[in-house]
Formats: sequence, structure tokens, C-alpha cells
Amino acid sequence: MKKGIIILICLTLLLGCVHGAKTPNTQGTGTPELTEVRLALNPSGHIFNLIAEEQGYLVDEGISVVYVETKTDAEVFEGIRNGTIDVASNSGTNLPLQYISEGMDLTIFGGYLITGCMPIFAKTDTEWNGIEDLIGKTVACEPNLYAITGPLLDKGYDPLNDIAWYDTVDQEDRIKAVENGEADFGLVGTALNYAVNTNPDIKILTYACDVLPEYSCCRVEALTSWVNENPNTVKALLKAWIRAMAYYDTHHEETVALAVKRFHQNEDYIRAYLDNPRFDLDLDPMKKAVVRAWDYMGRLGLLEKAKQIDINDHINTDLYKAALDECQKQYGQDNPKFYEELQAQYARNNQ
Repeated sequence: MKKGIIILICLTLLLGCVHGAKTPNTQGTGTPELTEVRLALNPSGHIFNLIAEEQGYLVDEGISVVYVETKTDAEVFEGIRNGTIDVASNSGTNLPLQYISEGMDLTIFGGYLITGCMPIFAKTDTEWNGIEDLIGKTVACEPNLYAITGPLLDKGYDPLNDIAWYDTVDQEDRIKAVENGEADFGLVGTALNYAVNTNPDIKILTYACDVLPEYSCCRVEALTSWVNENPNTVKALLKAWIRAMAYYDTHHEETVALAVKRFHQNEDYIRAYLDNPRFDLDLDPMKKAVVRAWDYMGRLGLLEKAKQIDINDHINTDLYKAALDECQKQYGQDNPKFYEELQAQYARNNQ
């Protein structure tokens, strides 16, 4: 009898182990699988990770972040592809979506910016009546910037053919193109606010987020296999960054001083975007906005396999929600309103 009981117990444990091996840990419920995360770093830096390092939040969560410096977005995604970069966070939404459409198996699991302060600018004597002013003109920008082409689609225009696109690899060349009269309008990334603001020959007419609110700026992505294999690491990273976002919420001036010190830029350069109310730092995955972006880019014909791919399969909101719930439980008493707002935001944008 005893022998039979022992066999039964062993069989039950064995079946339990086999069953557990088949169930992926999609929400991260334990110790980080990796203690080091390799994060793509572009010249504009990463505010949340900067704070998380300074305040010790990464150490608290049992991980460290190693920066892999990159100069171009192409380097970022090549690094992810060849395994020298684990996570990217500063390459917009349009680019990861394009790579997904080309067959790269990426998962978006968070955000960095809901909107940046991306200026639309022209010569100082230019009037601005609305996004329709771009029709029939030369615009120094990429047509995949759906924050402006999407709303034009909704108004019945064909942005790819109704606008002459003056595209350059270096965004500073867009400023020069408008300044020299080679383009009527230009749009550049957040980091170039200072360059636009200090150029006497051009002026900011509006911003991309004024044309398409909450358009989904920089997303956080990694290979789907990396996310699935390291859910606790992902959650630990998100927890450190959520805590950094809570710090930023109440320590703006301290963050400016820290960014000036660590990014090796002058204060006016940093404040040109950090002080801009449109610079909306936020970790929420913003699933609805990402799906909208995918739809816009598909309608524009910019996605190779849009009809064969379900973009929902490439967005993981569970890990962010698990990280948020844990942060609220552990640290919510320090700033209850902040965490309540994040929970409400998640409910609006991801369900």
C-alpha cells in the first residue's frame, strides 16, 4: 500500500511539473531571469532609466541596465536582431511597426513617450490654418509619420501623392531644407526643439500631438522570444521605470538638473523639451493608439504584410499591468493619486 501511495504521489508531482512547463509565465511572478538588460541608447538618453539608476530603483528590483550606444534607428533594430541589444525604447512607434510588418517578431510591452514635442515648422512669414496646409507643398519629413498623414487620410486626402516628401537621414537637414527654401514645412523629433527654437529664420507653427492627440510616440519593444523567456526581468525593469515616473511626477527640477549633468547638454537644450507640456513621458503601452497607428500605416500602404499579421499578437499589456499593480501595492501610499491615474489610464487605453 505504501509503495502504491509513493508511486501515486510521484506521478502526481511529475504531471504537475510537466503541466507547469507548458504554461508560459506571461505576467512575471518571480525572480528576474536576467540581472542585466542591454538597452539601446540614443543621444537624447532615457529619463526614466536615468532616474532609476540615480534613485537605486534598478538595484531594488534586482537588475542593472547596460547602455548600448546607437546613432541611428537602423543600428537599434539590427542590434535587437543580432542579439547585442535586448530592449529599445526611443525609436518611435512607426519603426517597430514597420519591422514587425517585414517579419521581425517584436513585442511592444510598454512606452516611453505618449507624445513628444515634435514641432511642425516653416519660414517665419508662413501662416498656419491647419494640417490641410501641407497639401500640395513640400514637407521635410517621412510619410510614415502617421501623426500627420493619418489625420489627412481621415480628411479624404492621399498624403503619399498629395504632398512632395523631402526625406533625409539626418533630421537636422530638414531644418536646413526649410531654411534654404527647399521645403515649405518640416517636422523633426523632440530632441531638436532647441535647434528649431533658436533658428531666427524659422518658427514653430504647431506640434504633431496638436494634430493627433496621444498619437503614441516612443514604444518599448524587444524580440518576442526575449519577452516570453524573461517575463520577470521585463516586469522588474517596468517596476523600476514606473517608480522613476512617480519620482519625475514630483521632482521636475531635480530631473532637469540630473539630465543636464548626465546627458552632457546645456540646460537650455534640455529644457526645450523637458519643460514643454507636450513632452508626455509615460510607460503605458497605449495599445489602442498602437493599433490605430498600425491601421493608418496599413492604409497608407507602408506595411508589407499588414493583412497577414494581427498586431494584437505583438502587444503585451499584461506585464505592464502586473508591474503597475505591484508598484501601487508597495509604493502607492507615497503618491496615491499618481497610481490611481495610471490605473485609469491603463483601463482607457488597453482594454
